[in-house]
Amino acid sequence: MKILVHILFFLFLSTQLISQNSISLGIKTSFNNSNIHFYNNFFPQNIKTSSLNNFNLSLITEIKNEKNTGIRIEISKIKKGWTYDQENNINSNFYQSEFEFINIPFMMTTYFGNKKLKINFALGPFAEFMISENSKNIKINFPDEPFYFNKERDNMFSYGLVAMGGFSFNINKNHIQLLVSYQHNFDNIFDIKIKNQIIPDISNFNTLSFSLVYLRSFYKKQ
Repeated sequence: MKILVHILFFLFLSTQLISQNSISLGIKTSFNNSNIHFYNNFFPQNIKTSSLNNFNLSLITEIKNEKNTGIRIEISKIKKGWTYDQENNINSNFYQSEFEFINIPFMMTTYFGNKKLKINFALGPFAEFMISENSKNIKINFPDEPFYFNKERDNMFSYGLVAMGGFSFNINKNHIQLLVSYQHNFDNIFDIKIKNQIIPDISNFNTLSFSLVYLRSFYKKQ
């Protein structure tokens, strides 16, 4: 994964940003559907969960060159997690595991189309830093559950890959975008050291987002 990040970072820097003709700032509101892939390799089995839905707000900056290709950086506070219900949970309880992250994607972006309507694609790595989680409340209310997030053992920092696509409607320097994106974490949330039939050793978040974006170009190179 480190090699992939280095390659993508080099590609971003190697784009001819010195010849950019537009810089944009904007905001994005998103509906997120997140879940976690639990798997136990030692005792091959999937541990099923249900999705967690929420909304979040992001700040965006985008720099493009004359060929409508460039970089896009987003900063957002995003909630991820999963839900245990009576069908999926080991002890037939219902609760939500919730994690809040500062999420920062760094993507290469490109646009195709005419002046007023363009198709947008973006791809790149992201990093995220956990700022809160609710395992303490779960431990109090459901003491018999088999595993929890542990700050001393598990990962507060994670990384992954994001792919995004959609439409951009352009009016002068204003851009309204309808986008769909998918994030996959490569880093496990639970950093399990001991093989156990109950505790998973693979725990990757997956997040599908539907977004409405407003961007405004405020600089043009002459």
